[in-house]
Amino acid sequence: MAAIRFGSNTFSANRDFTIVGVGESGDLIIGGFGPPPKTQLVWISFKQGGAFLNADLADVDGDMVLQIRDNVITFNKDNIFKVEQHPDNQIPPERVIITNQYGETAMDLSRVGDIWDFNGDFYHGRWHIVATPEGTAINPETPHV
Repeated sequence: MAAIRFGSNTFSANRDFTIVGVGESGDLIIGGFGPPPKTQLVWISFKQGGAFLNADLADVDGDMVLQIRDNVITFNKDNIFKVEQHPDNQIPPERVIITNQYGETAMDLSRVGDIWDFNGDFYHGRWHIVATPEGTAINPETPHV
């Protein structure tokens, strides 16, 4: 079983699922089982007896800010303003915050017990997704993570 709190929404499952994706018709999908949508932005996959977090997060220009594959974060150093790890000298860290070149918190990720806590401000095409503990906003007038 895996659980992820995306903004103020908590998803849990014991099979692959999409947290955020974009379907064939370009519609935004929040939470989904079954075949993955055309484009997955944040999703959980299960293999080898474990649950793995994955994500493809871009900025307003469509440039990659970061990618997560099987819990491993890779970021675009040319599109990052700041990367924070808390605590500093712990591997893996308990919390990772990545701020893009526009000062938006592209991702604020922590793991508390068995739950990933994922907040962020990212884009895909005409979609701007902002997830905070207060809720998830789609195409907000101003970013606020």
